[in-house]
Amino acid sequence: MEQVQEHEAPSMTETAHGFPQPLVIGREPRVISQPGPLPAVRRPDTEIDGAALPGLEVRAASIRGDAHRYYGTVRQDAMGLWHDGDRTLLACVADGLGSKEGSHVGAATACEVAQAYLSTLPIAPDHVTDARDFVDGIAGEIRNRADERGMPPEELSTTFLAARVQEMPEASVHRAVLVRVGDCMAWHLHRGVWTPCFGEDDADTGVSTSATHALPQDIEHAEVGYADLYPGDMLLLCTDGLAKPMRGPQVSSQLASWWSRPPSLPEFFWQMSFRAKTHDDDRTAVCIWRV
Repeated sequence: MEQVQEHEAPSMTETAHGFPQPLVIGREPRVISQPGPLPAVRRPDTEIDGAALPGLEVRAASIRGDAHRYYGTVRQDAMGLWHDGDRTLLACVADGLGSKEGSHVGAATACEVAQAYLSTLPIAPDHVTDARDFVDGIAGEIRNRADERGMPPEELSTTFLAARVQEMPEASVHRAVLVRVGDCMAWHLHRGVWTPCFGEDDADTGVSTSATHALPQDIEHAEVGYADLYPGDMLLLCTDGLAKPMRGPQVSSQLASWWSRPPSLPEFFWQMSFRAKTHDDDRTAVCIWRV
């Protein structure tokens, strides 16, 4: 493999056209943070989105990692946001497995079709059967997409995480129910403290037993979690490109400080672009604040 060139990261006092360079947290990264060759598969380098809903504020971004930029390879992460027009927000993130040729297609498909299966998404954390029905529908769509491309379904393998948030403006709490297959992570930020939504495998040590599980194969490994969002709280859904650096206290503390309130969309993109040595994978996050 081609050697990655050493490049001294700019300091925070240096700017590009008057805008600060991404913050370096911890050790200096080796890969330069700028676009490289165009990937053979055309997908945007970055997606960014947001919303203001009754009692909720949302920011979302999916960013191609510096390593993928350097080598000119496609972003394998994806995300999705929908509202049912009443009181339900659906948010999801997906991370295509790096070893699979069409994993970017699997991730994009999962996030594109999730809305069609909203009615099967659990409304309570103990509804595991509903969770399996939900991911089974999505897995079927991924298998169909593989058939259309003449590829084995496992070549489109992707991890997946979705959250259903019920808006209750008249109540002090919004209930979020989450479903995942694989190692995407979800955390609840309350008064500056991160709490995992799926138990200890989301904790700072980060050893996850679900790391190899992926759709469309591992429907039986669907997990259900939940979070109760009070005013000032935030729910974070993310792929491991963000979850892994968050295991370090410098990164988790910085994000807790930044995300104590909803930032503007440009500010959110800049925050998501922080740099940390050895953490140059695609990075996707959906942040949902209870306001």
